[in-house]
Amino acid sequence: MTNANTVERICQAAIRTGTRDGLLAMTIDNVAKEAGVSKGGVMYHFPTKEALMTATLTYYSDLAEQMLMRRIASDPLPRMRWARAMLDCLFPDSNTPTRPFEGEEDLHPEIMPRFMLAVLAAAVNNPGLIEPLRKLGTRMRERLMNDPDDGLDQLMIWLAVDGLFLWQFVGMIDQSDPVYRQIGESLRARVAADMTKSSPDKSAKAMSRSRKKAPL
Repeated sequence: MTNANTVERICQAAIRTGTRDGLLAMTIDNVAKEAGVSKGGVMYHFPTKEALMTATLTYYSDLAEQMLMRRIASDPLPRMRWARAMLDCLFPDSNTPTRPFEGEEDLHPEIMPRFMLAVLAAAVNNPGLIEPLRKLGTRMRERLMNDPDDGLDQLMIWLAVDGLFLWQFVGMIDQSDPVYRQIGESLRARVAADMTKSSPDKSAKAMSRSRKKAPL
């Protein structure tokens, strides 16, 4: 096994361990056991728990971005595809089940929200921990706002999802709550409805043409 494969295996184990036990309670011993490597093997790559957490968050951010980009690239419809990709990662459509892409097994919809809650809890004591996620969020925001037609609408969907994470963090909802599923369905319906609307630019151009043709 190469060093790169070992590092990936350790980060995957850290995601599972952090999701199950919390990042604050996660230990190098537990991650080593989960990964099936020695403690020394983990410490060879990550001499401290903080180094391990930072690497894990970077790995998670990269994997989450790849998940989005794969879905966007395979989406034949250009409009609102960022929002659809995000909702597919967190609220898979039970009517059209799909197999996860290779390498995504540890980030299925039950894992992602729980891991994010563990990250939020750990960030209270270590705000710098979320820097990889902040960088990912900044890239996503820039990409969305470069879309003149649907960028803001898709950003609003993203903010709604983040609000749902916050509700879970403070104990106001969890994935077993029927409302959680209803929120996912409602957001999907909102995206589908936005697909049928004319873009602001197109509407403005149509109005401008109409005014030019109007009799004096």
